[in-house]
Amino acid sequence: MKKQLEILIQMQKLDTVIGKKNILTKELPQQLNSLKQSLKDADETVEASKNELDENQKDQKLKELDITDNNTKSAKYKNQLLTIETNKEYKALNSEINHLEKKNSEIDDELMGLMEAEAELKERLEEERKAQKKASDELKANEKKLEKEIQEVNKDIEKLKSKRNVMAKNLPRELIRRYGALIKNKNRKAVVFNDNNACSGCGYTIRPQVVIDIKEGDSVIYCESCGRILVAHL
Repeated sequence: MKKQLEILIQMQKLDTVIGKKNILTKELPQQLNSLKQSLKDADETVEASKNELDENQKDQKLKELDITDNNTKSAKYKNQLLTIETNKEYKALNSEINHLEKKNSEIDDELMGLMEAEAELKERLEEERKAQKKASDELKANEKKLEKEIQEVNKDIEKLKSKRNVMAKNLPRELIRRYGALIKNKNRKAVVFNDNNACSGCGYTIRPQVVIDIKEGDSVIYCESCGRILVAHL
């Protein structure tokens, strides 16, 4: 029986390491995905700002065309003023010229606003491109490293499981089944030790006779509270 208990202790040590590596199998891909997501977000941010800048510059060109068109019309009307014979026609045409000049003044104000916004957009885009490059550099520097670590951790887990399973062949089937259930349901702690007359797994006080039985090691002792396998030490 002491041999079986020693096997259980060794299996627990392996499963403790497996548990830690299982955490890495989640954390490492999360780190990699986080780097990829950061670059994706940076790409999308840069693209959105570029589109906004393009729209701004298109609006500027359209307003510049409007101003040019209005100036052309105004010049045409001013030339017509020289040939008009009636005061009524003169007033009407002069009113249209004033309207075009007022309209151009309003468009010019809008154009100035667009130009200011363009300068701010370019400045913002420059900062966003720096962040994009940083995210890209971080991914390039860590992607292969993390992928390699993920592969190595998975290989290590398979090796540890294989070693544990070889050990398990020397135990009764029912004991293996119970051990496996405890690993699954008790936070990967199937085998625990007597910690100052208390279960190190759940803290339950161990009865004096049970303490003696644990020390003798002639049978598999289970915690009366959590059901874990109790041994003298790990």
